[in-house]
Amino acid sequence: MKTLTLNDWPWRRTIGRCSATLLVAAGLQILALPQLHAAPAEKQITDSGITTAVENGLKHEKGVSSDDLDVSTTQGIVTLSGTVDNVFVQARAAKIAENIRGVRGVIDRITVTPVSRPDEDIRKDILMALRLDPATDSYQVAVSVHDAAATLTGSVGTYGEKLLAARVAEGVKGVKRVQNDVTINYSAKRTDAEIAGDITTALQWDIWINGEHVTPVVKDGNVTLTGTCGGAISKSRAFDDAWVYGVTSVDDSAVKIEPRASNGARQEREFPFRSDSDIKKAVQAALHLDPRVSSFSPDVTVEDGGVILGGNVGSLKAKTSAEQDANNIVGVWRVDNLLNVRPKARPTDAEIGKQLKAALAWDPFVDSDTITVAVSNRIATLSGTVDSSLQKAEVQDVASRTKGVVSVRNQLKTEPAFTIYYDDDSPYYDYSFAPYYSSYYGWPNDYDYGLYEPRLYLSDDQIKKNIKNGFFWSPFVDSDDIKVTVDKGVATLTGTVGTRIGLGEAGRVAYQGGATKVVNQVKITHGAWWWWW
Repeated sequence: MKTLTLNDWPWRRTIGRCSATLLVAAGLQILALPQLHAAPAEKQITDSGITTAVENGLKHEKGVSSDDLDVSTTQGIVTLSGTVDNVFVQARAAKIAENIRGVRGVIDRITVTPVSRPDEDIRKDILMALRLDPATDSYQVAVSVHDAAATLTGSVGTYGEKLLAARVAEGVKGVKRVQNDVTINYSAKRTDAEIAGDITTALQWDIWINGEHVTPVVKDGNVTLTGTCGGAISKSRAFDDAWVYGVTSVDDSAVKIEPRASNGARQEREFPFRSDSDIKKAVQAALHLDPRVSSFSPDVTVEDGGVILGGNVGSLKAKTSAEQDANNIVGVWRVDNLLNVRPKARPTDAEIGKQLKAALAWDPFVDSDTITVAVSNRIATLSGTVDSSLQKAEVQDVASRTKGVVSVRNQLKTEPAFTIYYDDDSPYYDYSFAPYYSSYYGWPNDYDYGLYEPRLYLSDDQIKKNIKNGFFWSPFVDSDDIKVTVDKGVATLTGTVGTRIGLGEAGRVAYQGGATKVVNQVKITHGAWWWWW
């Protein structure tokens, strides 16, 4: 594994956190169903099985065409090749592979062939996108474009800001690659011991890698990670978590991935129970690291693991990012987002509408010609049609990142439309509106069931087998704890999971298994601080 320094950052590593992000997260993404028949009782992880799981993951996500991509696996290392038309899809494909049980790494050999545009037009649009985004409008970043490849130079104050600058550049139509040469100029020097302590804390509080055995060693600001993770996604999260304030480089090549074949094999969490006061500190630290939220000071209250966010932020994107940040903290089982959106600038409705239409026009993932935008009292109403729920969520995210927008009414139509139903004691989400996004990248995060289209006309028995098989390939769902019943295509899930991630994954894999409707009665076991590999 290559050692990455501040000036040697492959643009494709921007798929790390999610959450971002786009794209967000932050932003897990894909639970594949490698076969239509039932998994054997002692199913094993094999290279061929991983390949099939990734292929099915690509096939089941609208907006990422599996016909254009090839997948191969050798000793758990997945290689993706083929051609896509924008970097958004390229990043999504890599994330899909990263979130399959047994994957030890992803080699990205996908070629991006975007719509042809003059280099100068691309450069101007990237600069405009950076200026119009409420989180990047003050960044000292220069842009050059040659043969559709964009290079970013200049300086920012944190790692998160560096990643965000690249994400904004990738979101411009015509870009085939982003070389992120932006440097990080820390305002104060920190000791290696302070850096190591912050990294250790970040690793322990990250819900996506909670309980993994990863240890940082820091010398002169250069970080080396050692230890073991249960999956590729956990390793990527550990890499990003290591970039705390003061870090110069991160090397994760010594971190090994050791997946377990059995979903029921659990690793007991070695860390003590977390109090509300400790959770509050962890949430505040996460908000401070988020470049979309860090300039504000949201009020954080924690009651029995439930987080209440209050106060003011400057953009709708900051509000949704803060909620996702809190959801990513160990011990948090619920977030009440009471943040008020109070933009620093007060553009008129006409100005907001003009900026939003411009942002949609240069977005490489959506067709702005099919979308109608109306703004009234700083509320953006989106109507028209898009090809997939993934695109619907992307349009909403673009609106949330537009200066002056305080709320979004997303009336875009997609077919088919999905709904998840929870019982009275569990949170209800209208996933077609995708309220959660990766903080860094703006991508719809891993709770959006609407990103997947179900297989229709399957028998109840086949749907149930598919769901159980999908649980096997998810690193975040334990089929031993979830009971599945299917009646006339409607899947009912009962049982327990240890985190919100597991709750979301259970519902999504049920849809991907062919269910026409999912009644998700799975409960989060509060205080159950264990994780499964």
